[in-house]
Amino acid sequence: MLGKLIKLRLQNILSRTTARRKNGRGMLILFALLMAYCVGVFGFMFYHVFGLIAEGIIPEYHWFYFALVGLFSFGISFFFTAFTAKSELFEATDNELLLSMPIKPRTILLSRMAILLGIEYLISLLAMVPAGIAWFNKTGLNVSQLALYIVGSAFLPLISASVACLVGWLLARLTARARNKTLVTMIFSLGFLAIYFFVYFNAQRYISSLMQRYQAVADGMTGWGFLFFWYGEGIAEPNLLLFLLVAVLALAVFAAVYGLLGKGFLKVSSPENLKKRRTGKLELRSSKLSSALLRKEFKRFTSSAIYMLNCGMGLILAVIAAVALVIKADAVRDLLALLERFPGLALSELDLALILALLTSFFCSMNTITAPSVSLEGKNLWILRSSPVPSNAILAAKLKLHELLCVLPTLCLSIAAGIVLRPGAAGWLLLLLVPQMFVLLVGVFGLMMNLCFPKLEWINEAVPIKQSASVVLTMLLTMAYSLLVIIGFVVLVLVKEVLPATTFLLIALGVAAVWLILSALWLIKKGPRKFERL
Repeated sequence: MLGKLIKLRLQNILSRTTARRKNGRGMLILFALLMAYCVGVFGFMFYHVFGLIAEGIIPEYHWFYFALVGLFSFGISFFFTAFTAKSELFEATDNELLLSMPIKPRTILLSRMAILLGIEYLISLLAMVPAGIAWFNKTGLNVSQLALYIVGSAFLPLISASVACLVGWLLARLTARARNKTLVTMIFSLGFLAIYFFVYFNAQRYISSLMQRYQAVADGMTGWGFLFFWYGEGIAEPNLLLFLLVAVLALAVFAAVYGLLGKGFLKVSSPENLKKRRTGKLELRSSKLSSALLRKEFKRFTSSAIYMLNCGMGLILAVIAAVALVIKADAVRDLLALLERFPGLALSELDLALILALLTSFFCSMNTITAPSVSLEGKNLWILRSSPVPSNAILAAKLKLHELLCVLPTLCLSIAAGIVLRPGAAGWLLLLLVPQMFVLLVGVFGLMMNLCFPKLEWINEAVPIKQSASVVLTMLLTMAYSLLVIIGFVVLVLVKEVLPATTFLLIALGVAAVWLILSALWLIKKGPRKFERL
């Protein structure tokens, strides 16, 4: 039964990409190319970083290199699966169906943990493989070290998966008792993201500090990081006893976490076992159709932490960027002054305003609120389809939610850019209007992509939000446009001097405007019919 559950789960994951459409194979190829690109980029980056570390470590501390690789692999795999564990283990929509069958809850839990462990292996290998290549490229191939390194790559993810499952279980227990589950999840998620960004922006300083005093760090790791010390020493020597201790500890931790979660899996996963709260009187209020649909979309957005974090991250980053621009206004002005002094480049005040407006628009591509909005209807789509509600009104409500949520943070960022630049009336007009045009573009294009690539058959809401073609294409294409504008400006204006700055910026703005018009026309003419055929 365990094998069947794992097989069904894997088939479901595969169907998320193919979606049983005629173009399923094409989408599978697209996702494969995208994954290959991401693996190549991160692999090259990790190879470069660990290559620098390998060059600076003396022979007496060779074990520290492998310990550091193990610690890094543990960190990134845990970080990227901690919140996935909560939704994958305890919040799948097929929980009630499976629990009603003659299947042991522990078997269901183990099948979910096996899938999560597979994700851990994929993420950890993303660091382990380039780190191993960097090391053996420096020291030469050692067969015994290579064999232990490969085997060790199979044991460490057991520990990171165990810790991720434990964190997911604690979050599920906490949110099950909380009055506002989304708020609790958002607080924890934002805390994790704050730690991530803090480490990311200080990574260069940490690596430099590590290389300067890695011997002191290594000596300290023999105490607090004994597991990774055993792992590193077991590979570097090689020491089979220490390596065996790592393997036994990893298996013991995984078994202990499985036993702990198995006891409370039924209670956390089954909604019927949650404590019912007393409620007040039921009040029915009538409202306009547009207001009711908008309220429905707003509740859908605010009731899902995954939806808010993955499709509305640009809202938070825009506010943070606005505050940072105001605080660092003088530094930004100095950078703009350096741009103005570029040989052969004459930038007017309007050119600078348009440059800042286009850069500000980059944050809009992170707000893909409409991209999964149709897919999130899922099995409840028939309710909308069977109600006497025009399809264009339903689509308009989804687009209106995007606009209402994105307008204010984008406006704050535009005002902050204006405070830095201090333009005239025309410059202020560009700074305020151009980003809002991009807000509308991302909303319209995202909704268009979701109608073209819907994903209504899902077990976990993370599927249409994180793994759907509509979200990926919306974010990638809008971000790619912003990057192409930056690259084109550098190449065609600064380096080659093919076009004047004003002409290039107006062309870039015109392309975005045409993109918006074509997407809006498609949505108006074909959108309702596409929705009605779902």
